Amino acid sequence: MIIAAILLLAATALAPLLISRLPLGHGRRTNIAAAMIAPAILGLVAVLGLVADPADGAGAVVIWCLTASAAITGGTLMVRAGLLLGGIEPWQLDTPAPPEPATDPAPVPTPLRGGRVIGYLERIVVVAALGLHWPEAIAIVLAVKGLGRYPELREPGAAEQFIIGTLASVVWAASVAGAAYLLLH
Repeated sequence: MIIAAILLLAATALAPLLISRLPLGHGRRTNIAAAMIAPAILGLVAVLGLVADPADGAGAVVIWCLTASAAITGGTLMVRAGLLLGGIEPWQLDTPAPPEPATDPAPVPTPLRGGRVIGYLERIVVVAALGLHWPEAIAIVLAVKGLGRYPELREPGAAEQFIIGTLASVVWAASVAGAAYLLLH
């Protein structure tokens, strides 16, 4: 059973990479629907974690590596979906979007640059902090991130993008770390 959970955790890490390569279009509904695939798989991992024997040794190392990978890869989809649900156009798409019909206004570029890489680092720290049983580190990272972004948060739409993106990113990373915890205990 633990092998099945590890395979599903690997699928959680790979699903966002595969989804980003599919020609699904770039509409709101498509992006939000695609973002629901990884949490669905992660839910299955959590269920298996509740019923499987705990992993240890090499299995634990594999689980933590896959957990960090799933947090990084899935977080981008979660942030993009959160921004779309919040009415903010994603700041950057992996591939150029096809021209929209004349009824949709052109997307307005958002002010926060470098957010994707910052999000990767943030999610790694969240997973590591929870794995090391030091959740206070999450508060430190969020404080540093807020201080670093403070000058940019006065631009129109920046505060909303920052809050939605940060919360979606942290909730996703904590969810993945929680599934790993269930597999290990």
